[in-house]
Formats: sequence, structure tokens, C-alpha cells
Amino acid sequence: MKDKIYKVLHVIFLFLIATMIVAALYMINNLSSTNFEEFLFELFSSNASNTDFGTVLTPLKICTPIVLTFMLILFAVFYGITINKFKVEPLKALSKHKGIYTILLFIIALVLILYSIHFFEYIINQNTESNFIEENFVDPKGVTISFEKKQNLIFIFVESLENTLFTKTQGGNWNYEVIPELYNLGQDETSISFETTKGMKMLHGSSWTSASLVSNNTGVPLKVIPNSKAYKNNLASGSYSLGELLMENGYYNEVISSANTSFGSIDKFYKKHGNFEIIDIDSLQNYGLNLEEKDKGNWGFNDNYLFKTAKERLNIISKNDKPFNLQLITVDTHFFDGFISDYSEKSFKNQYENAYATTSRLINNFVDWVKEQPFYEDTTIVIMGDHLTMQSKFINNKMFKDRSIYCCIINSYNKNTISKNRLFTSLDTYPTVVSAIGGKIDGDKLGLGVNLFSNKKTLAEEYGIERLDEELQKRSSFYNKKILGIK
Repeated sequence: MKDKIYKVLHVIFLFLIATMIVAALYMINNLSSTNFEEFLFELFSSNASNTDFGTVLTPLKICTPIVLTFMLILFAVFYGITINKFKVEPLKALSKHKGIYTILLFIIALVLILYSIHFFEYIINQNTESNFIEENFVDPKGVTISFEKKQNLIFIFVESLENTLFTKTQGGNWNYEVIPELYNLGQDETSISFETTKGMKMLHGSSWTSASLVSNNTGVPLKVIPNSKAYKNNLASGSYSLGELLMENGYYNEVISSANTSFGSIDKFYKKHGNFEIIDIDSLQNYGLNLEEKDKGNWGFNDNYLFKTAKERLNIISKNDKPFNLQLITVDTHFFDGFISDYSEKSFKNQYENAYATTSRLINNFVDWVKEQPFYEDTTIVIMGDHLTMQSKFINNKMFKDRSIYCCIINSYNKNTISKNRLFTSLDTYPTVVSAIGGKIDGDKLGLGVNLFSNKKTLAEEYGIERLDEELQKRSSFYNKKILGIK
């Protein structure tokens, strides 16, 4: 009886080992940019009920047959197996010393899974103190900022949008056009992109949506420490954000998100940093908006409905006596493979390409509509990818390493571009956007960011992107106390 119980428990443990190894290899091969900080953040801050479980089901569909096959192999080498006349004898060494070899396998599986989420890098960085942030941080609260003109702002954060999807002749690495409208928007005479050859690079503290929103709006990365108090009611509580600055200068703040904003604590960030009106699937009725079945998406409502809603809201808020800051958050190009509906493009065999092609068209149509409105003359539009796609295999198939995030500013008040060939990150968005809508910043620095309209070097240009990324990952007591409010 004891032998049977031992065998059952051993088989269950072998199944766990097989699952861990396959999951780790899948992560390394498909989601190499995912890091341990993101796992910690989701653990401390998110509402799992608002997750698109398609992001779980897709890996399960791929990995389950592999796990079962691997499990069958492990069972065979430990116990032997007979299928019809086909018989595999157990390996004597493993069969005789099951406990020792099982523990060794478990250790290998554990190391692999921790390696796949960059756990060891995180531990090393958490035990390496750096003064880099303290030495380079400029507190926006202490900077003199005046507005020569208060342009309206429409800020579109586009899920996983990167320049890699341009053709090779356009600076990307695709053999055919997928997002031609977005490329053309960046080339228009009314647009500024700053990224002729270098472009916007991704940092660890901005590599997922919540972190990107924080970084682009505050000029500091979202560093994650193992302390839930830092993310329970606020994100980057000690920062002074774009929304707060604009609110104090008479702006009306609103955000419309295709994804439910309770996921990733996005709602907390926008409420605490600028008292934004928040429109998502849970709050539509508060604004007299209705949702039909065709408008739903994987995470809330789809992007077609997002831009339809944005038009309705702009028709209202543009008639107020305040300048407005409207931020839009898309989601249709989220991994895995994006969201496809009746309004989507169908010209490509690859679903993810169709999702990107659709997003390109939707944004272009929205921008064309805005340009026809009476408020456009006094409005700046910023279109920016939130981060590189996490679906690294989709990009790795193209064998392209020099990846950068899409960034385009339309109808900027400040047109004094020193150089378009800039190396910059999400840290530089805050002061650059303030300048683009008419703000004059004493010293041209906010947070860790630099106004790209100035002749000041960004931290990426001054130190190099690798050194900058390395320093930002290290422990910073200054950041923990100043930005997170944790000693």
C-alpha cells in the first residue's frame, strides 16, 4: 500500500517537474522580455478577474502536449512502459535511486524557471546599491514651468507598437507593409518623430503597460520591490506627473482604456496623479455610453469602440472652457496574436499582423477625424507604443535586434527640433510632451527625462542604453523613499 502511495506521489511530482521545465523553455523561447519585476508587480497590484485568460489558454494549448510527452518519457525511464508490443525498460540507475534523481531533476527545473523570468538578475540588483537615480533626478515640483500656450493634448498609448514592423527600407525589418498608415503619419510634415536611425528604447521599468504609463507620465521607471504597501493604493506615489502638472495649470484630465483599468492598478495611478476621469468597461454608463456585444474585446472593449468613444468624448470636452489632456490606451495588439473582430483586416495569414494592420488603420482614421475638427489647431497628438511586444518569437523570426518603440508627435507647438536622430527612452516623454504643448521648462529636465526639443543629452545618449538600464535595475534607497514612499 505504501509503495502504491509513493508511486502516485512520485508520478505527480514528475508531472510538476515536466511542467516546470516545459514552461521555462516556453518562456525563454517566446517571452524573453518578461522579467521578475513584472511578476512581482502583478502579484502585489492586480485584479486577476480582469485578465484575458486567452493569454493563459494559448500557452496551455501549445505546452500541454509537450508536457504530456515529456511526462511519458520520465515515467518510462523511471518505471518502464509497455504500449501494445512496444516495451521500454526502466533505466536501472534511475529506477534504483528514484529519490536522488528526482531531486536533481527538480533542482534543474527550478533553476530553469527562475532563469526564464530573470529572477537571479533581480536578486543581484536588489543587493547592489546605486546612487544613479539620486544623482540624475530633477524633482518636477521644484522646476519652473511656464506655458507660452496651452495646447490640448491627445496622448495615444498603443499596445506593443514598435518600429520593427516597418519595412526594411523604412527602417524596420519586414519584407512587406503591415502598418503603412503609422509610418506615413510619422513622415508627415506636421509630425516629429526624433528617431531617424536610433529611436525610443525600452527600459526594464517600462516594459509592461502599467510601468510604461508610469514612466511616460512621470519621467521615472516603475521599480518593483517585494513590498505590497508600495503598490496597494498608488503607483509611484512620490512622483509629480504630467497629469498633476496639467491639472494645476487648468487642464481637464481624462483617460479612456480598452482594458479594464483595475488590472495593473492603472485606475489608482490616474486617480492619484491628476484626478483623471476614467472611462473603461466598468464606468461607461456613468458617461452615458452603451456597449453592445460587438464592442467587447478580450480585456474590456475593443479598440474600434475605443476610438468611437474618444470621438464622442472629444465632442463634449472640447467645448469646455479648459484645455484638455485626453489619454487613450489601446489593447487589440496585446499578445498572444492580438484581437480580431469584424472590423479587422484580413489581408495577412498571420493573425498578429492583421491586428497590427487594423490598429494602424484605426489610428490613422482617428487622426484624420481630429484634423477635421475645430479644436485641432490648438491640439497636439502624441502616438506612442507602450513597450516592445512581449511576443518575442514573432519578432525573433525576423532576426532583427535593433528594436525601438514607435513614437510620433503631430501638430507640436514647439517645432525647434535640434536633431531627429535621438537616442531616448520613456523617461524623456514627460518633458518632451510638456514642451510640445507649449510648456517652457527651466533646465529642460523633469524626473530622469530630458526635453528632446532642447540640446540637452538624454541619459541614454550620455551613458548609453545598456549602462542606463543596468543602473536603473539596481537598488536605489533614494527611489524607494522618494518615489515609492518606502524606507
